[in-house]
Amino acid sequence: MKAIAFHVEKGGVGKTTMVGNVGFQLAGRVKTLMVDADPQGNLTGWYVAEGIGADLADVLQGKATLEEAILPVRKNLSLLPTVAIDGELKTWSETQLPSKPFAFADVREKMNGLGFEVALFDLGPGISILEKSILAAMDEVVGVAAAEAFSVDGLEIFEHELAKLRTDRRADFSVNKLIINRVNHAYSLHSAYLEQFKSLPYRIYQIGQSTGISDCVPAHQSVFEFDPRNRNAKEFERIAKELLKDGSP
Repeated sequence: MKAIAFHVEKGGVGKTTMVGNVGFQLAGRVKTLMVDADPQGNLTGWYVAEGIGADLADVLQGKATLEEAILPVRKNLSLLPTVAIDGELKTWSETQLPSKPFAFADVREKMNGLGFEVALFDLGPGISILEKSILAAMDEVVGVAAAEAFSVDGLEIFEHELAKLRTDRRADFSVNKLIINRVNHAYSLHSAYLEQFKSLPYRIYQIGQSTGISDCVPAHQSVFEFDPRNRNAKEFERIAKELLKDGSP
């Protein structure tokens, strides 16, 4: 199984919508699991309107098995949810995770045993012990940024923290893909920032500004279901294909 995290320290750049739409596209090809590892639970709120019996924190604490917590949300697509209101993921990560350095490596191994071929992890912004522990257990990290100055600057922090993880935790993930979200070429600044991103050593993907991508979330649908003719569909498809093309460990 290939484990992939979508991450950058800056919030509000669209990591969750990338995971939810790329995950849907991947499920047309392989058995796919999306993991909501953000204590805010936004991915869960998008794909699961009700009926959560157990979540990621319950699995980590041994209160539920992985099989009990995982929810099928579409054909070939499942979700390991996180409860936002009264959820325990943040508290557990702050109090228990420091003494359990291999917690996410162990959960990942169990996912592999359930036959999933790809697992996409949606992480919260920042680089707390929770994000570090998850990133260290990944095969690949995909950066997500917006076409703005703060995102360009934030990539330096992102790269610095990933380099530290490779040294401090002997992490062995690849980082060669960067999704630039909400690009509008009608704005000259967007084009200028995009050129800066293209000068970096990443494979660049562009997702344009789209009300369809924003509006599919409250509709509890992927953009492919909500807006089948969305002009970004082919780029999401390209991302999914290249994640698989690069192989699994």
